[in-house]
Amino acid sequence: MISNSLLKFAAGEDWHVYNGDEYVFGDINGYTVTAKTNDILTSFFLSIAGIAPEKLIELTAWLESSRFPLKLVDYEMTDNFVAIRAKDTAFSGSANQIKRFLTQISEKLETLDVEPDNCVICGLKAQQKALYVGLYSHIHPDCIDQEGVDYTAPAADIIEDEELIVLTDHEDYPDVSELVDRTKILALAEMFESERSNFLRDLALLCSIPSVDGKPEEDAPFGREAKRALVTFLDMADRMGFHAVNVDNYAGYAEMGDGDDMVAVVCHLDVVPVGSGWDADPFTMSIEDDMVTARGVMDDKGPCVAALYAMKSLLEDETFVPSKRIRLIVGTNEEKGSACMAHYREIEEIPVAGFTADAQFPAIYAEKGNATIELVQKREQDDAIQQASAGEAHNMVPGRCTVRLKDAETVTYDGTIAHASTPENGVNAISAAMEALAVQMKEAGERDRFVEFFNQLIGWELDGASLGLAFEDETGETTVNAGLLTIDDDQAVLSLNVRYPVSLDFDYVMKSLIELLEPYGVTATLLDDMPPLLIPKDSILIQTLMNVYNHATGTTGEALAIGGGTYARALPNICGFGPVFPGDPEVAHQANEWASVDKLLAGATIYREALRQLADEA
Repeated sequence: MISNSLLKFAAGEDWHVYNGDEYVFGDINGYTVTAKTNDILTSFFLSIAGIAPEKLIELTAWLESSRFPLKLVDYEMTDNFVAIRAKDTAFSGSANQIKRFLTQISEKLETLDVEPDNCVICGLKAQQKALYVGLYSHIHPDCIDQEGVDYTAPAADIIEDEELIVLTDHEDYPDVSELVDRTKILALAEMFESERSNFLRDLALLCSIPSVDGKPEEDAPFGREAKRALVTFLDMADRMGFHAVNVDNYAGYAEMGDGDDMVAVVCHLDVVPVGSGWDADPFTMSIEDDMVTARGVMDDKGPCVAALYAMKSLLEDETFVPSKRIRLIVGTNEEKGSACMAHYREIEEIPVAGFTADAQFPAIYAEKGNATIELVQKREQDDAIQQASAGEAHNMVPGRCTVRLKDAETVTYDGTIAHASTPENGVNAISAAMEALAVQMKEAGERDRFVEFFNQLIGWELDGASLGLAFEDETGETTVNAGLLTIDDDQAVLSLNVRYPVSLDFDYVMKSLIELLEPYGVTATLLDDMPPLLIPKDSILIQTLMNVYNHATGTTGEALAIGGGTYARALPNICGFGPVFPGDPEVAHQANEWASVDKLLAGATIYREALRQLADEA
């Protein structure tokens, strides 16, 4: 079936709907386009017959560099067509968004001198249009049974076996030259090959502990399981010969070396709730070839164990005599606000430099602000919803929303879980529920003020445009995730997680939001706000980490600005550095969270050298 947004667009542009709503086709700026929806993806097919080889390469580069602004998932060029795929949620349910999307693509084709009326088979001008292999295009009737000229063949040479170029979930898609070759990953992992079985044993043990934020107790500020994860880690560190310290069960550290100053790597042992959609027990780590799967295996227990083994290698190197101490600091409350590090800062030493293995490679010099806003609306007697709930945490795209209308059974609406910093990678179950309920209530002659408010000001939007939150600078654009929802007889409570660019005046935006919501009977309260982080690109810390990374991987990448919040903001003098390599998917907070063992070990090699150099800096 075609998505609602695509149907709206097709109707507005007088496009044709074909084969029982299977797909639509029509023209944009003279270019023929076919579009269809498959699950949550919308695919667009445009003929590029006649394109010159050098222009084909330029088109490829443009699509790669436009991944974030166009919100692409992947693309493919073959048989004189370019197929471009995006999640339907990228268009926020708006026909205008689809039109802008296709207009940008058609304008790019025009600058590349791709004629819109070239025959899809021979590449010469043709007046007649038809569905050729199910795709709308210009064609000469005489060419239908002829062998054509494949103008996209050079793309097949670039993409081995004509596989999809799958774009990453990172907000800053890297240049192809910045991707790390598989042989380089294996070479880096080789340093720790003898430790692989021990590494997997320790990682499996940590992942077996469901260290989700729990009920505070006298000696367990974040619950018994968070404390158990901390004690287990410190036992590992002690066994390896480190000086292991428990900081009041809030945090802990493993330390080596001597010196007045200390450098550090910072990780966390707590995890987000499991959520729905897992294929197996999330706290029993499964191993299949190079892949390990478990909650926390990538965020952040896997990188934590990798950093521990990096330090173990340095500890065992008798020739290494650092001028500074090296400390691996672990917290147990990162996912719920980093109160663990607030306590650490009060009573423990602050590193002079360091990094957190809770982000992506290469070094990260800027992080967006991270705010949580609670919206509350009082219920009225004629509101149709009796009860509703959704979400596991404000920083997760909810994968399920349950709703019970008055005098009706509970209905469940499903979505796809993703990290709140990249909501485009998920499908928000709250948005799905509110959209469906609006249609249902209209047909039944019912209403609900929260449903009306949500669909008018939030809906499928990911940038908060209707809330007045949309903004963009060099560090990215605003993203808004409706993460938690509860509705009862008294009130509807919705939690929004907002990631905003470094230069946005969030205080001003918050005041404007409060005024905007007043006519809807909605109050807005700022529950938490982590200001943006900015470390100069030319600082010793960023320069050292970039030199280590580029030398190790053979790349020439530059420091990044990201939307995700990392542990870097929990302590001064810290930046994000790994573990996700450029081009790899972001799986944190998702169902079936997984990691590549080779890449975790490759990360350990990079961390080892980074710590060695930071500890030797004058």
